[in-house]
Amino acid sequence: MARALVAGIYDAESHWRDEKLALLPAVRDKERERIVMAMDELMFPFCGSGDGLLTRFAMEDAHKAYLTSLGFSFEHLVWKEPEAAPNLFEAMASDPQRDEQYGAFDILSPFSVVPYTHEVIAKYEYETELPAIDKVKRVNSKIYSTQLTCKLLGKSFGQPVYSAEKLLILGHSLLAEHGPFLIKDPFGVSGKGNMLLKSQPSLERVASYIRKQEGEGKGTAFVIEPFMEVECDFSCQFNIMRNGSFHLLGLQKMLNKQFAYLGSESMEEEECRELERAGYFDVMIQAANALFKDGYFGPVCIDSMVLKDGTLVPIVEINARKSMGFINQRLDETLQTNGKKGFFTYGSVGFGERFDYEWWLDELKKHDILYPNRKGNGIFPLSSATLFAGVPGPGKSSSASGNLFKGRLYMTIIADHLQERERYLEQMRFSFESKGGKWYS
Repeated sequence: MARALVAGIYDAESHWRDEKLALLPAVRDKERERIVMAMDELMFPFCGSGDGLLTRFAMEDAHKAYLTSLGFSFEHLVWKEPEAAPNLFEAMASDPQRDEQYGAFDILSPFSVVPYTHEVIAKYEYETELPAIDKVKRVNSKIYSTQLTCKLLGKSFGQPVYSAEKLLILGHSLLAEHGPFLIKDPFGVSGKGNMLLKSQPSLERVASYIRKQEGEGKGTAFVIEPFMEVECDFSCQFNIMRNGSFHLLGLQKMLNKQFAYLGSESMEEEECRELERAGYFDVMIQAANALFKDGYFGPVCIDSMVLKDGTLVPIVEINARKSMGFINQRLDETLQTNGKKGFFTYGSVGFGERFDYEWWLDELKKHDILYPNRKGNGIFPLSSATLFAGVPGPGKSSSASGNLFKGRLYMTIIADHLQERERYLEQMRFSFESKGGKWYS
């Protein structure tokens, strides 16, 4: 059986984005960027026995042992350079040496296709066929999804704008007719690259910011759409096979707050049947056919929503890559063997100094929080590197100013009902804060 090297980049959008295009106002968060780089460890559910997982940062030995105890067996490889590479595939392709630990695998299984992915495949002679990078970039743009929605459904809430002047004209019209509206970067991601504009002064400030960049030679490309009251966010995960056939994987209900992703869980069967009766899957198949016709094949996650007035919006955004929904789908496939399913989420945390991860797992187990507890439920920690990504090194403590190191703990919560889920989260928060940490969300 072919052995896969699983590797990838979670902020693929930043590598697809044309640097010659204007940006929306934003504050750079270097700690967040480092945490996102560490998220490659979350790909372990895509590994089978004999596969390898390549990450930028080392995983805690206790965490790997815990995953093994739950049946997740894989070879773990860590990028050899001391500095994490923003584009791991570029670093691999540019390395003058051919690393035989990577060459021992038969195929490359990337989270997404980014620049230099094909070069790595060629260098290590992997038996992997992927769509061309220009096709991948095109279908992942929000401009593409806006235009495809209009083509398939005859209308779209969003519309592209290609200049600061056009943004002003259309923005004024939206404010007058609908009130607040969103402006989206074509390659913006959860919590970044989206702005909600509620007034003409805010619109004029953003237009002025973009106009200044145009004066410096930048191009303009954004999508604007009226702000809509959402009842339910969800996503559809499927694969477009190499022959163009459609392979549905599942649906995930999503929890979002202020445009930022907070968590997801597999959709109930009755909810899926309601969508089928509404013709939702017909639209997904049409979208898949269009993507294939435009040169893309592979994993796709389409974000969708139901508005408070009951309107179904089948296509909000197209993510032609794997996603958090794909990860939760794979986790639930494992949990289903015990008749369980989980809620995939994360906690943002802060702490003054690095702590013993193994000791903390033991603490969670002792207090019956760690999955599987006596009920077969509990919290399943999915990451350790994202927790410690912001810590400079062993023995280092927080700065003299008292600022805490930032971290993020991804987890799946297995519970029989919402109250039990919330109780586990509260116990987790208490456990973390009782040791001097800070649980932000």
